[in-house]
Order: sequence, then C-alpha cells, then structure tokens
Amino acid sequence: MVQYVNHKRRRGDDARTAALDLGASKVSCFIARGAAGGDIPLQTEIIGVGHYGMPVRSKGAAPVDQLETGIRSAVDAAERMAGEHINRVCVSVPGRFLRTRRIGVDLEISGGIVTEDDIDDALSEGAAIATPPDCAALHALPISFKVDGEEIFLDPVGLSGVTLSTEMLGIGARHSVLDNLSALIERCGLRTTEFVAAPYAAAEATLIEDEKELGVVLIDIGAASTGYAVYDDGMLIDCGGVAVGGGHITKDIAQIFGTPLVHAERVKTVHGAALIGPGDEHRFIDFPQLGAAGERLRASRADVYEVIIPRMEEIFELVAKKLPDDGMRRSGLRRAVITGGGSLLIGAREIAERALSMKSRLGRPMSVVGAPEAASAPGFAVCAGLIQHAANSGAESKSALGVFGQSLHSERRMTKLGGVEAWLRARF
Repeated sequence: MVQYVNHKRRRGDDARTAALDLGASKVSCFIARGAAGGDIPLQTEIIGVGHYGMPVRSKGAAPVDQLETGIRSAVDAAERMAGEHINRVCVSVPGRFLRTRRIGVDLEISGGIVTEDDIDDALSEGAAIATPPDCAALHALPISFKVDGEEIFLDPVGLSGVTLSTEMLGIGARHSVLDNLSALIERCGLRTTEFVAAPYAAAEATLIEDEKELGVVLIDIGAASTGYAVYDDGMLIDCGGVAVGGGHITKDIAQIFGTPLVHAERVKTVHGAALIGPGDEHRFIDFPQLGAAGERLRASRADVYEVIIPRMEEIFELVAKKLPDDGMRRSGLRRAVITGGGSLLIGAREIAERALSMKSRLGRPMSVVGAPEAASAPGFAVCAGLIQHAANSGAESKSALGVFGQSLHSERRMTKLGGVEAWLRARF
C-alpha cells in the first residue's frame, strides 16, 4: 500500500532534488539545488540535465532493458553535469493513467479558528474519498473553501467558524501503475520518493498566474499520449490524458509512404508541419522503401502535411471532448497553452485554435535557472515542472496543502520483472 508524506523543509536547509520523466520517446532527468527561506518556496537552480532518446518502435513499446538503459544514461549524464550522485527521484505519471474526481468535504472546526491542520485534514479525508479502491492518491488540491456556508475567495486560515467546507480535486493512479514504475526505477538503483501527475507538473512549469486565474487548458503532446490540465479561478479543476500523441504521426507517415519508422520520425522532425504553405506541393521529400534496398518514393511536402494535419486535429478534438462539460466552466476557458515535443510542429498552434476555439500559445518551461538553453524546450516541461513542484511543496506555509508525496512499501514491490515488462510493453 501507499503511505502519504507531506514534504516540508526547515529554514536554511540545503536541498538536492532530482526529477525523472519517463516518456515513450525519451527519458529526461533534472537535478536541482536550492535552500529553503522560511515562508517562501524553495529557490532552485538546475545543476544537472540528462536525457536519452528512445528508438522509434512500431508499437511505441520498449523492452525493460532498453528503458533501464535510458534511465541510467539520463541520470548518469545529469550526475556528471551536477558533479553529484543521486539515489532518490521524483517521477511523473502520464495523464492517461490518472483518475480524477471533484468532491466536497465538510469538516468541523475543532478550535473555532481555521488552521492549516484543518485544511490538511480536509484534503487528506477528501483524497481517501476521491480515490477508487484500486488507486493511490497523488494529489488532493483545493478548488474553493466555505466557512459556515459562506464562500471564501482567500486563504481561510485564521478565520472563525464552525464548519469548513472544501471543494477539491482528487488525483490518483492505479496501484499497479505506480508499483510497476517503482520497480523499474529501483532496478536502476534509485528510489522513488514521490509520484506527480505529469500534466500538473507541465502546467507548473509553463503557465503564468494570470492564465490560471482567467481560465486555461494546458495540453502536453508527448509521443505515446497527450496530457491536459484545466485551470479556472487560479485552481486546477481537471487533468488527464488521451492515448494519442506525436508517435502516432510518425507511424502514419511510415505506413502511408512505406518507409522505415526511423526515417518517418526524421521527416516529421526536420520537415514536418501541420500547415500547408505556398509552394509546398513543389517541394519534394524522398522516402526509402521498406524491404526494397535502393528504392525510393518521392512525395511532396504538401502530401506529407496532409497526413500530419488530420492526426493533429484528432489529438486536440479528443482533448476537447475530455474538458469539463459544465457549461459555465467550459464557457470560461478562452486560452490554451500547448507544450511537449509535439507542440513544436509548425502549425500546431493554429490547429489548436481551430479545434478548441481558443487563443493559444506555445508553452516553454519558465524559471529553469542554470539549465542549458536546450533544457528550456517544450519537451522538458514535465521535468522542469517536477522541480518546480518540489520547490513549491518545500515551503513551510500553505504550499504544504494537499497530499503531495508517497513512498511504496516493500510488500507491494514486484520481485520479478516479467509482469513489469508486459505492463511496459503495453503502455510505452
């Protein structure tokens, strides 16, 4: 089973935080250094960055030994850059594995004055209610508070009352998902200290406070799936994912033009776009043919883009169907931020605006002090967000609200990797 731990740091603590984002096309690791300053979040500096590109596969799957190589390589590169060794990492959980539920909890205020302990108790109780029996709670995030039935738009700590009513978003994941991820990490000689919802982490890295306040949907386009996080009135109100991503575009190109997956990925990366421009029908790309050495197929860029565009439209349409259907909430969403490796395709933002009927922008990680410029690309948003999350939850004040961390007990760990390999093959 899973144990919940609130991570707080004492004043003056010097901390090392390591984050690991295990994706279908790459593994990324960030190492950060920081010191807590009392009631402000941990001030961090990225001191190590490592990543390992995963070979393109027909089913988006990779053997366990290949994933292990990817993790070890990414961590080793980050350690060499940081000049330090790590043995604990914060790990992201892809949006397609998340289970969310919005609930309300009423709690009697024992002392007549709302304290942080009251809020933590309400969130912990809500996390237990919101999480299905076969899932573990990752986060219990407040949406709104009421004291004696009156809605409070500010922090309720210090207010007088009898009953504290808390509306919250509970985010969880299946025990099997966390156990298999943990077993893979432990195989690499590391310990998982915390699991964090990947869309939530990406949002922490890329969104500004005004966007969260006015209403925004963050869309993180990965290789195997696309995650999303919805904010309104400054609070996270929904997150999840769909099982379609940039890797499906690669497979579409490979199937339609009869070319190897590796070449299809290169064409997508170098020439790919989701927008047909003037003259593209007269610019050609050669595709080596499967099983026919020396034989090539020539197609125009416009032909390639006509393959990419429908799949990109499908990704955003699937996300749109997942957005909250509450009329008032949905009408308040006027902005989208797209991030992840798939967001770099030319024209992706325009398709997002058309499919979602929202103004959109490209989201890059912010506040990654010390990191090389390449680590500020959208594909590293989740990893940067994991570091930002650790900094925010490391303060001694209201950042401790909610259930942030957990450690897996040894009795739930898998001693054999056969089941893990089958699980990873089916999902990565």
